[in-house]
Amino acid sequence: MYDFYANFRIKVKDDVDNLTNGSGKYQEVSDVLSRVLLLNTAYGVKGKFPNKQGYPNKIDPIVYARVGEKDRMGLKGSVHSNGNYKDYIVERLFEYELLFVNSSINSDSLPEGSWILEFPIVLEKPFLSKDDTPFYIIDNPVRKDKVFGIPFTSAMAWKGNLRWTMMKVFLEANAAESNEFAEVRFRHTLLFGTEKGWSERTAWTKYLDELCPDAKGMYREKIALCFRKEKSEDVHLEGMLYFYPTFWDKIDLMVINPHDRKTKTGKNPIYFEAVPAGAKGMFRLAYVPFYWLGSSREDIKEKSLKDLNDVVAGVREMMLTYGFSAKKSSGFGVVKDDWNRDESRVEIKGFFEPQKFGNFEELIEIVNTWGRENEQHA
Repeated sequence: MYDFYANFRIKVKDDVDNLTNGSGKYQEVSDVLSRVLLLNTAYGVKGKFPNKQGYPNKIDPIVYARVGEKDRMGLKGSVHSNGNYKDYIVERLFEYELLFVNSSINSDSLPEGSWILEFPIVLEKPFLSKDDTPFYIIDNPVRKDKVFGIPFTSAMAWKGNLRWTMMKVFLEANAAESNEFAEVRFRHTLLFGTEKGWSERTAWTKYLDELCPDAKGMYREKIALCFRKEKSEDVHLEGMLYFYPTFWDKIDLMVINPHDRKTKTGKNPIYFEAVPAGAKGMFRLAYVPFYWLGSSREDIKEKSLKDLNDVVAGVREMMLTYGFSAKKSSGFGVVKDDWNRDESRVEIKGFFEPQKFGNFEELIEIVNTWGRENEQHA
């Protein structure tokens, strides 16, 4: 059998250089992602590489496969210096467009009252995430899709970050008002689905129960009544929000070098991949009001507008204030409040035609205008 890794494994220092540049015996490996993955074979090299001056046994092969020596080679050369990986991402994104993987949401088959929210986002600060790949040349690769290796923010990551942000904005702010707290918590459950820890009463559910104890019973009563169950514990549901992954067009390599408190020097740098500031992606979100279907047309319209208004407020805070990245408490994963309005879109099917917007202020004004029009017609 043909063993890819065995055939192209790294044996000497020049192999890393050729692997980085796609030359020598690696010329036939045209796929940049495959060349990056081949850097793992540096773990099998015994001994050390010679340094630039030719002195033997000076450079750890793993370190060289990560960043090179004075010249940037290995992973750092591929994703940071020569731009090979960035060019690779651009090519793969074009293929995604052809496959309709990264295309605009089609609302033709959605019921009346469904809404679409999509707009381009440009990172103000780097985005960090953790990939689940079992073997990589560094310990902290950014999360990539399994097919093409494009850095992305998954749909589940968007969902978790937005739910957390809306909890901070709407629930923590109403912790002293039990009636309001129970109602908001109920609406969030309809939007996002069953709470994490619902069956075990742990994690998310436990935190919200303790945040406003007086609302605990009221919330459960609303859930049981809505879904006609004797016990709220028997209710398990999916949310009305449908998230889409965001594929980023850039990747970079960053380093943290902890310093010794006594010597003030750093000896063990920590490398991690990131999506750098300036990278662009598309945020896409769809809403289907299937828990409101069966109500009157005006009632569906009013509730869809209310949900859109709340979600837009949450998205704004997630994007501009709280962030959606690992280490978001340190400011990672926030975006610029300015984008190409021609690539944006917000609509409520059957009620309001698609509109374009270039920042969150314009988006909020569109939603507020729709709300005022609805009140006038009521």
